Amino acid sequence: MSRMTPLVHAFIEHGHLAACPIIDMHTHTDRFAGIYFPDPDPAGIVRTMDRCGVRLVVTAPHAALADPVEGNAFMLQLLAAHPTRMLGYWYVHPLYPQLLEEALHRPLDTPGVVGFKVHPSWAGYPLDGEGYQPMFAWANTHRLPVLAHTWRGALCGVDACRRVAERYPEVRFILGHSCWDDWNGAFALARDFPHVYLELTAAERMPRFVERVVQEVGAHKLLFGTDLPWFNPQFTLGCVLFSDIADEDRHAILHGNAERLLAERGMLPDDQSAATMSQGGV
Repeated sequence: MSRMTPLVHAFIEHGHLAACPIIDMHTHTDRFAGIYFPDPDPAGIVRTMDRCGVRLVVTAPHAALADPVEGNAFMLQLLAAHPTRMLGYWYVHPLYPQLLEEALHRPLDTPGVVGFKVHPSWAGYPLDGEGYQPMFAWANTHRLPVLAHTWRGALCGVDACRRVAERYPEVRFILGHSCWDDWNGAFALARDFPHVYLELTAAERMPRFVERVVQEVGAHKLLFGTDLPWFNPQFTLGCVLFSDIADEDRHAILHGNAERLLAERGMLPDDQSAATMSQGGV
């Protein structure tokens, strides 16, 4: 298959993809202690989005990892300030059970809150531990997305993900980083469970990762994500554009799959339509 498809030609000629609006399903919108990011604050994130052709991001601020109250409040401020460019995940920390009641209702009661974000490695708590189960049960009942940090190992590796996927078949379960370094296990999860999605952050740096997902799992199970501001969206875009896949697959990865998940929640901004954005053209 030739890499020089109409979509790739359009990007090379114009430097952007006017008819392929990118949706980034894994971002943060603030600084992180101990590391330098260029333009990590909200205005800088929007500038990066504009420069890279990212139409929409779904975000969970770094601040929520250490302080869910402050971090989730900041996320709501971001959504209010950028209603057509940002949606949010409500961060759930398993060691703050007193916050759980409010957390469960937020994706249903708050405009722009898509679902939940969890980070078992940061919390030092297993993904399939009891502290997360009320959140997963609620998400299962209401068919909500959950973006989970997943990585090789006991806390949030393939085995823990499989137990969650088996127990909660209605959760839209997004494997952040695609169970890093256990690629075959991650591919098996995405094949075995219709509600499990892989996500590109960091994984796209592995040779032929995108091509392998398309060949072994299907493009419909891969979501574009960057961990912005950790990684530049242009690099991830390049990995998708210059992989040896069809334009139909590129459209699915860059926006189509995310559109379906967000449209199911009624969360696409008014000027976006899954039906029109997913059709043809470059």
